[in-house]
Amino acid sequence: MAWSSWKGPRAGKRAVPVLMTAGIIAVAASILSPGFQPGVAALRLCLQLSIAVIGASLFLFALFIRRIVDDHRQIAESEQRFRRAMEDSAIGVAIVGLDGRILQTNPAFAAMLGYSRAEIEALTFFQITHPDDLQIGRETMIALKEGKIDSFHFEKRYLKKDGTPVWAQLAGSVIREEETHRPLYLVSQIEDIDARKQAEARIAEAETRWNFALTSAGQGVWSLDARKGGTTYSETWVRMLGYADGELDGNPDRWLTMIHPDDRQLVAAADRAHLAGETPFFEAEFRMRHKEGHWVWILDRGKAIERDGEGRLIRAIGSLTDITQRKQAEERLKVSAAMLADEKERLKVTLQSIGDAVICTDAANRITFMNPVAEKLTCVAAGDALGKVLGHVYWAVDEETGQRIGLTRPSAVDRQHCDQNTRAVLVRRVTHAAASARWCRRS
Repeated sequence: MAWSSWKGPRAGKRAVPVLMTAGIIAVAASILSPGFQPGVAALRLCLQLSIAVIGASLFLFALFIRRIVDDHRQIAESEQRFRRAMEDSAIGVAIVGLDGRILQTNPAFAAMLGYSRAEIEALTFFQITHPDDLQIGRETMIALKEGKIDSFHFEKRYLKKDGTPVWAQLAGSVIREEETHRPLYLVSQIEDIDARKQAEARIAEAETRWNFALTSAGQGVWSLDARKGGTTYSETWVRMLGYADGELDGNPDRWLTMIHPDDRQLVAAADRAHLAGETPFFEAEFRMRHKEGHWVWILDRGKAIERDGEGRLIRAIGSLTDITQRKQAEERLKVSAAMLADEKERLKVTLQSIGDAVICTDAANRITFMNPVAEKLTCVAAGDALGKVLGHVYWAVDEETGQRIGLTRPSAVDRQHCDQNTRAVLVRRVTHAAASARWCRRS
């Protein structure tokens, strides 16, 4: 029972004197009792009782000594393990007093800040902390002293011996007195994360430039991450549709519900084709509903950049461009082209029906049009004449001199000038026909 209820060295210190005192009191009480009649049997009983009490006390004392030896050995082994772990650790370890003094450090922490161990153990954590990060250290220390927290984890900047700041990640806990739970000191693990922080800064700077370039070009960016459970959109993207930043984030399928009904089937088909790996990227032009109710033309380009082992989409990224003005210009161009085609058709009908011969050429004097009267006069079918130079069908000579009437191209100043010769004779392939010819060329 004594061993099963053993509570450690302190319990042993109390149990041994108690048992010895109890034995002595019992013997003395029996001897000094008024009815006590000393006899051989009584003396023998008292002696046996005393021996038993002393033996039990010696046995417990031996157990107590053994337990002390075991405790000392365990403490020594624990201290040795802690010392080796601290000395050999690849990251910094520091024991800090509640007043901020650095009680003990390992070589890794001293090397991280460019100090020797003796130099850094003569400082306080206030002296080696960046001024902008002192507050978080003070607040943590106060919370530990007040018992509000037992551990801490945060990032802060230290100052090296030469004054250079270095980012570190701290994780640690408070060591308390066993019986009173009074805080004694802090044990901190310090990991150098300066390289990671600098990389993050470079990435953030590059992303800022990238976002600025996209914003300047009027392009928004969307990003789908299945691990985070949704889609995020850049400020430019949501502003295109009249929403506030973050208002559309979340549901990855919401964008499909905002597409014009006439465009939705085509867009969904293009999206499925890319998700199935049938196309290298997704690209589509469609209309999306603005928050105010009108439609905005969008050019959407995207690409899946990560899939799981079964081919399911994990991450995708893309851009959107507002092409409403371009679409409106294209629509105006279509209307103008249709009107021009109608006008051209009306002009063609007019030229086909008039009684004068009409031959049209381009800037290189190649025939582009002949009406039926011109075909009749020249005896050349329009199909045979198209693309040939004007001299192939138009051969005119002066009726009096017989000299050929030259075909000179008007200058830029004389583009509206018309050459007229009432003595011209048109020479046809088969017969000669005298005619009053009027030739007018316009570039």
